[in-house]
Order: sequence, then C-alpha cells, then structure tokens
Amino acid sequence: MSAMNTVKTTAVAGAALAMTLGSLVMAAPAHAATAPGALIAEQALGQYTSGNAEVQKRKYEGDAKDGDTERNNCNFYTGFWTAKANLQWDHTSAPRTGTIVNRQACGTSKGYMYIKVNGAWTKTWTSVKWTSRAWCADFAKYTWYWGKAKITGLNSAADSFRTYGRSNGTWHTKAQVAANTNTYKPKPGDVVSYDDNGDGRADHVGVVTSYNSARKVYNSVEGNTSLEQLTYKKTQAATAGRVLGYTSPEAHGRR
Repeated sequence: MSAMNTVKTTAVAGAALAMTLGSLVMAAPAHAATAPGALIAEQALGQYTSGNAEVQKRKYEGDAKDGDTERNNCNFYTGFWTAKANLQWDHTSAPRTGTIVNRQACGTSKGYMYIKVNGAWTKTWTSVKWTSRAWCADFAKYTWYWGKAKITGLNSAADSFRTYGRSNGTWHTKAQVAANTNTYKPKPGDVVSYDDNGDGRADHVGVVTSYNSARKVYNSVEGNTSLEQLTYKKTQAATAGRVLGYTSPEAHGRR
C-alpha cells in the first residue's frame, strides 16, 4: 500500500474538505471543547492529504509554488503566525525572504485567517504571505489552533510545547510511555518532542495522528523535516532515543 493510501485510511472517516482547510465548524460544540486531540489529528492529516491546490502548496518549502522544494525555510505556517492582519498573529517578526536563498521573496498562497471585515473579526479565505524560519512548531501550533486547543504559551520554538506541557500538567515523558504499566499512552493530537542535540530540550516536534499501544509505535505529521517539507511518518518507536516525551493539548473552546 502506498504511503498516501495509508494516510487516507488512517484519517478519521468522513472528514470534510473544509476541515483540511482550517474550517472547523463542528456539529458538537461540547465534544470540540473537551476532546481537541481528534480534531488536531484531522487537521494535521488534512494538511497533508488535501486535494485543494492552495493547501497542497503548503507541503513544500520555497516560493509558494506547488512542488517547489527550494530549501530556504519559506513556508505558509510561519506566514500565518506572522501576518499582522491575523487576529492570532504571534507579535514576532521574521524575514520575508529565505534564510538560505535570500534573493527572492517567499510569495503568497490562500488560507483561512480571522481578519477584520467591516470592523468585525471574520474567518476569511485570504492571501497569506509566506515567511522564512524553522517551522515545525509553527505547523504544530497551527493544527492545535484550528483543532480548538489552548495555545497560550506556545511560540515558534519547538521546546515551547514541552514548557506548555509542564505548565498545564500535560507533559508525559518517554519513561512514562516505556513503563511496563503503560503509565501513559500517546494520543492523536499530542505533540511529540525530539531532542536531536542531546541537551535535554526539544529542537523538533511533530503531531501524533495515531498510536498502537501493543507495539508502542505512532504515526505523525511533521513540518520542516530533513526533506524540507511536510512529511507523514509511519510506525515510529514511541520510546526511541531521540524522543523526549509528549504534550497533550488543553481544550480552548469553539472558534
């Protein structure tokens, strides 16, 4: 079975195209407020599998051209968080040109944002200027935001998810997963934190989309991977050496 077919069978059945675009109009507000994990996993998978031309562009770094894989960190998700017109912009700045190839602008593509329309904050399908910086945390934070999770305290640093987990009591170490008692089982919507530098801090993150408790393996969608794109990863060992732990989202409410 191809990777793409595997992803599609993993995704929650019946997820609407609007879900893949960031439109999360759910029929059950109470469920959305208490269980953001499933919505987050749907968001992450939707960003990867969507057939919408504008969403497909997001899979690749470059200058907002479909399939363009210039390795310059230009990406949609950072553009979303640094757009000052966006109600949820993160109040930080980032260069509008690539960090590796600095001679061209990052370009634009379409996406949903809350912007002011006739004086009211309105969810609008609008142009988003791509921006350049390491973006694994920007992608994960994006899925949490549209998945109706609390994002207070999160920023573009991968380690902010570990800090968030400690602050909210939702941080679960690798040791808890490794324990014979299965003290903790990663869940869809959790963010897995990796330490590739060996300094005890997260320097990369991904969004867990499914977990096999018998085999202790998980699938995930991750931005800014070694392939310089959005990547779907299968059957990764939950207690692998580079794994630090898992952060579960706190519910925020409807958007």
